[in-house]
Amino acid sequence: MPARITVYCRDADVRPDPAAMLRELRDADLMTLAEVLDLPEGEEAAVEAMWPHLRIDRAGDTVEVHWRPGGRPIQLDAVHGEEAAAYRTALLEEELPPADGPGARRVVAHLREVRSIVFLEMGLADSNHLAATIGEVLAFHLAEAGDGLVWFYHRDWAAPDARATTLWTTA
Repeated sequence: MPARITVYCRDADVRPDPAAMLRELRDADLMTLAEVLDLPEGEEAAVEAMWPHLRIDRAGDTVEVHWRPGGRPIQLDAVHGEEAAAYRTALLEEELPPADGPGARRVVAHLREVRSIVFLEMGLADSNHLAATIGEVLAFHLAEAGDGLVWFYHRDWAAPDARATTLWTTA
């Protein structure tokens, strides 16, 4: 079963750009961000071991972030237009609990205007390793570029203007 981070954007044509994503990862303080993972080898060793293997490729409509040898890449897929509208409607009508509180109301109001959705998918075990940090950095990058909000693992909603703050927990 995969783990998923989803970015819901108001902009109509948000598409993962491998070159921009690579720049974002190189500019990010991955060691500090990875501290919360409590990695057995330590965040410094994990990040240093990642750099020689990091590459971001396009495979058809999917973008793949390869970050360790032989491991499953993080896969990014974007949907737009009617397909995004169908996902948005299903989420609002079938998946989310009633919106209670200002953060929840902000999320629901935002979702009503979503025109692009980017899915970041990784292996479940990887979501407890450095892929979680990579996914977080890339999700906020896409959210900033596309006027979006981020939904982490079908649980926590966050905004790029307050990354350390959870807007709404839905699980």
